[in-house]
Amino acid sequence: MEPNLIFIVLLLLTTGLLAGIPIGMHLKKRALVCKRGRVAIGASSISGRGAFSTEHIRDGDIIERCPAIEVDDRDIGGELLNYVFYGSEESSRLVVMGYGMLFNHSSVPNVAYYLEQTALGPELVIYALRNIRKGEELFYNYGDDWWKTRGR
Repeated sequence: MEPNLIFIVLLLLTTGLLAGIPIGMHLKKRALVCKRGRVAIGASSISGRGAFSTEHIRDGDIIERCPAIEVDDRDIGGELLNYVFYGSEESSRLVVMGYGMLFNHSSVPNVAYYLEQTALGPELVIYALRNIRKGEELFYNYGDDWWKTRGR
């Protein structure tokens, strides 16, 4: 090969690599669909969408406070049944606002939640069970009752 041709090929490869790195970083940032506070929603490797941390989160930190509407379980049906939480009574369910409905299940969760009654109504408070790395998917355990009601 001629020295000029080798130089041109090396120059093209280097230029492509240098251009590809920032383009790849830009596309990676765009992979997260929605972002608010400590949570972003993006494609999950588990199922559909998932919630991801936007920063390092310490064990015990509150990740999100989700306003909720408490309704009778007879008001819930269809696909929405997969996205509600058990309410304060056996026959009530919580329709959770914010990103709280988009956290996937794991039998080894990194977050948990509790219900808090506030002056404005119920809120689902999601907190870290351990230190969580930036970009890590956030999971809570749906519980045995959730799986039993779906025949699993």
